[in-house]
Amino acid sequence: MKRHHLSFGEESITETMLMDLADRFPGDVVIQPFNKVHEGRYGADWAWAFQSADGTLTLPMLVQAKLLNLQDTEYPEIKRLVGRHQPPVRQIDLFIQTAESWGWPAIYAFYNHLDDSSRVPDICGSLALAGAAPMPESWGISIADAYNVRAALDDQTFDTHQLHSIAFHCLLCGGGSGRRGSQGSPEVALRALHGLRGALPFPDVDSDKRPLPDAPFLDTPAIFHAVRAAASADEPTIREARVQALREEFPQLAGVVILRDEPRTERDSKP
Repeated sequence: MKRHHLSFGEESITETMLMDLADRFPGDVVIQPFNKVHEGRYGADWAWAFQSADGTLTLPMLVQAKLLNLQDTEYPEIKRLVGRHQPPVRQIDLFIQTAESWGWPAIYAFYNHLDDSSRVPDICGSLALAGAAPMPESWGISIADAYNVRAALDDQTFDTHQLHSIAFHCLLCGGGSGRRGSQGSPEVALRALHGLRGALPFPDVDSDKRPLPDAPFLDTPAIFHAVRAAASADEPTIREARVQALREEFPQLAGVVILRDEPRTERDSKP
């Protein structure tokens, strides 16, 4: 696509990524689109939740996607202004404000399409254990803490923002062990987010950042219960009515993703 100067937009990339995730994630996946997002109210694209196998632990997060430009140099939309406010509001401020009011982490997902493997950060322990060198494919989606993105907002370049990012697959990395830990993917993902929060390689100017939770949530936010109820409806008319109610309640959210772990095995319990 890039070779022919064709644009592959954020929505198309998100849909492709979610379909691939649904095929590959070793557990139960619920993906419920709501609306073609305008991001004017929340500043966010999607609501995500990682859940333990029994559903008692949840790590929710708001996710905002941004696409690397065709020159592989910068993310031109991270300074975007939204809404009809006067003066205009920075999308990133609205995004963080929404996440703070919901009590969730705010995460950027950067869609990359690098050709030069030398630009891929050599920080993946799993690839190192496998004896593999960094490769562009492993950095197709990278994630970053929204506060860190805001701290570096004057510089929109890939080279700056990769310094406080990790590859998306590192969010659930077990360090090559293949184990999830006692609390499953919510625990693993939260540990990765804490690592991201401390990854800023320059002085942090954002003194008002909210702390990340110390542990996964014991109470699943209502939006995820509602999405599961819609997905489990046997009658198509009931399902559509429930989804429509969610669209109306969250008119500027593109949708919800729920990733629930598969049942635990003996291997997961070993130290």
